Amino acid sequence: AGGAPKTVAAASVGRNGALKCAPGYVLDASRCALIVQDMQNDVVMEGGAFASSGSPAHCREQNAIANAARLAAAARGKGVPVIHVWFIVEPGCPGVTMNAPLFEGLADAKAMVRGTWGAAPVPGLEAVAGDHVVEKQRMSAWEGSRLETVLKALGRDIVVVTGAWTNMSIEHTARTGADKGYYMMVPEDACSTMTAEWHTASVNYALQNVAVVTDVDAVVASWG
Repeated sequence: AGGAPKTVAAASVGRNGALKCAPGYVLDASRCALIVQDMQNDVVMEGGAFASSGSPAHCREQNAIANAARLAAAARGKGVPVIHVWFIVEPGCPGVTMNAPLFEGLADAKAMVRGTWGAAPVPGLEAVAGDHVVEKQRMSAWEGSRLETVLKALGRDIVVVTGAWTNMSIEHTARTGADKGYYMMVPEDACSTMTAEWHTASVNYALQNVAVVTDVDAVVASWG
């Protein structure tokens, strides 16, 4: 009861077809950390660099910003550290290897440039006193960042991941975290991507194997 819920066959189906584990599990809040990843204006807001991808619409459909904000507030109330992971690049993307279409698209769109509106966190998910901020330049929150240093310093091994995009940064972060030995949890209603189809495919065919797929209400309830 004090650890992470067992990864078992999904026990419920969300309105979007997402398979989720049964609620009613208990988590030890002193072992948990919450990641809010890539919830930046360029990523999920109208007027952002990737608005034409459908990302803002799916974020609204998921109510992902409000759901993640509610989870963050609950986490702070239980002493669970909130870690904001932001994709931040310097003008011209120096140091970002152009070895994949995603990174090429980032440079072409001049997205997430430090100090710009696009790089800023979305309204409602700003870091507050006591939160941690980790910067990255890859899809995974672990790659080339200080995330693991922060988690080890805090003594946390159950990692709850929220944010965008489900089938990219969220999935990469969950996969790597599982490989590193962390218990990964993904409340899918606090995550979004470009379309419901992509989201559900990632949740049902990839994340099921590396994380406990759940929802915000169940995580909040698990902290008692």
